[in-house]
Amino acid sequence: MKIDDKPLRYFLAVFEAGSIRTAAENLRIAPSAISRQIAALEDRLETLLMERTKRGIIFTESGHMVAAHARRRFEMDEAFAVDLAAARGAIAGTVRIASGEGFVVDLVNHVVRPLRDEFPDIRLEIDVAGTEKMTHGILRDDYDMGLVFNPPRNPDLELLAEDHAPLCALVPPDFDLAKKQNCVLADTVNYPLALLNPHFGVAKLLANVDQGNRLTRDAFLTADSINVAIHFVLSGGGITFLPAFAVSRQLRRGEVVAVPLTNPYLARVPSHLLVRKGRPKTAAVRAVANMICQRMEAFGAASYPNEHSRT
Repeated sequence: MKIDDKPLRYFLAVFEAGSIRTAAENLRIAPSAISRQIAALEDRLETLLMERTKRGIIFTESGHMVAAHARRRFEMDEAFAVDLAAARGAIAGTVRIASGEGFVVDLVNHVVRPLRDEFPDIRLEIDVAGTEKMTHGILRDDYDMGLVFNPPRNPDLELLAEDHAPLCALVPPDFDLAKKQNCVLADTVNYPLALLNPHFGVAKLLANVDQGNRLTRDAFLTADSINVAIHFVLSGGGITFLPAFAVSRQLRRGEVVAVPLTNPYLARVPSHLLVRKGRPKTAAVRAVANMICQRMEAFGAASYPNEHSRT
């Protein structure tokens, strides 16, 4: 029986996401398009694949069989492409990376372009997400690897690379706080603050240290985007908390000052490159992981200039 790729991909996306709406958001298409493809697939197979209930979607036994078949089929297609490229002497394949927003500039500037030049047959998919979504996605094999700041411990995740750096108060250069070589959280409470939403690793880290939730209570701005918090600082509106590698370009241009925090748990915060333990690593995955380890500032590949330099 011949089944087209598209309805299988759409159904597998729904199966893995647990809902049509979430799958549609992940695929960036209309939910109605997914519903039509799945309905056509059920007609083609002459069986019901899922039931819609008030509590959500329940997948039938046939639905579980089709999802397993779809996974095997797409894994075989990808493995064939990799093997074919290897036979030609090339390293190829699609590598799916989940990345915290703070890593994106570092990743794009230092990995994406040189990777394209050295491995032209590798394709990248980069999904910017919060810590919880990334770790769950790695465990579900939605991603080949993840760049996570201050991740929770999980025995099912394998660590490929790790580096530690202080969380910093990012400050406009004309603020008095910018004159300090380092600081503690108590030094920052009188400045307007942009705080990240709780799904960010930075927010979870601060919540463990901020007794009484003073930062959350007094924050002038709460944002679901690191870019928003950074531009709040660039505008002179106040401060935020991020690792220095998230603003390396602005530091070099003297647009912000990064003052390291010395509080326990904030002075040495881990950045991790993670994969699911036991997941086979293709040559393409190994190539991308090696380049991340060798070239990203988040993993110590380059030294920052003096963070207090304004030239």
